[in-house]
Amino acid sequence: MESSKIMTAKEAVSKFIKDGMTVFVGGFFHAISYTITHEIIRQNKRNLTICQSSFNEHADQMIGAGCIDRIISSYVWMEVFGPLYCFRRAMEKSIPHKIEMEDYSNFAMTVRFLAGALGIPYLPLNSLKGSDMMTHSQWMGENKVKLIEDPFGSGISHAVVPALKPEIGYFHAQRADEEGNVQMWGILGDAPWSVRACDKVIVSVEEIVSREVIGRDPNRTILPAYKVAAVVKEPFGAHPKNTQGYYNVDRDFIFDYIKMSKKEETWKEFMEEWVYSVSDRTEYMNKYIKKFGFRKFMDLKAENMQSGSVSYGY
Repeated sequence: MESSKIMTAKEAVSKFIKDGMTVFVGGFFHAISYTITHEIIRQNKRNLTICQSSFNEHADQMIGAGCIDRIISSYVWMEVFGPLYCFRRAMEKSIPHKIEMEDYSNFAMTVRFLAGALGIPYLPLNSLKGSDMMTHSQWMGENKVKLIEDPFGSGISHAVVPALKPEIGYFHAQRADEEGNVQMWGILGDAPWSVRACDKVIVSVEEIVSREVIGRDPNRTILPAYKVAAVVKEPFGAHPKNTQGYYNVDRDFIFDYIKMSKKEETWKEFMEEWVYSVSDRTEYMNKYIKKFGFRKFMDLKAENMQSGSVSYGY
């Protein structure tokens, strides 16, 4: 049995995320680790390249805080909620500094992670053919995507994208044991490929359970312990996004962020209140309850909708 990997978010970020790293940020709207994101900001990490199939306001906050130099993704936006203003200020006005973005389609990002997880140098996909993504690049040049002739003689050319293998990744999940076997359900997005493409992973979880509990339902284990560097117990660690079975999306909170981030001054006020002036997620949620009330906090709780059990007998 491996030794416990349980530590605080502060310890995990300090130990494993260094300036200049390529960092995978997990989650597909669902189960995004704001507890790790905010700790990266508080520790003033710099010159990071972040990658994810699609980014929301968690990336916007790191961009505004000056942590990010480069982005690899399909977009940094919020659709229903509105645009992300720190991203726009950085791209259009170099505030707080200039950033670069290497854009792929959502599917192409997943294919890059799949290649990384499988340990192969590239994978083919044809959806990029004919698009500007084939010809426009920020820093990868011709290595962003290439056309190759089918080696089996069909006469068809295929677009191929290189494997993406981040140095470190982080995401939120429902539970893990102290060794780092992580279980997740609900919207998985590009997991498990993306998290397995990383050299090592930090995971924040709603609860820590025993190895016996993990073993009762092994198909929910999306990441094995050997990939996990740290396990951080942080209930409500994905707020204001949702974690299936625990709490729903806090739409009011997200809309408030978008409104506050329109101007740099009010964005700083939001960040001071919800990131810089709290030391961890416990202080964050206590502040939330004090400001919005316990009823609002409880309204976020997910309904109890148990899924049926299955037999693993043989």
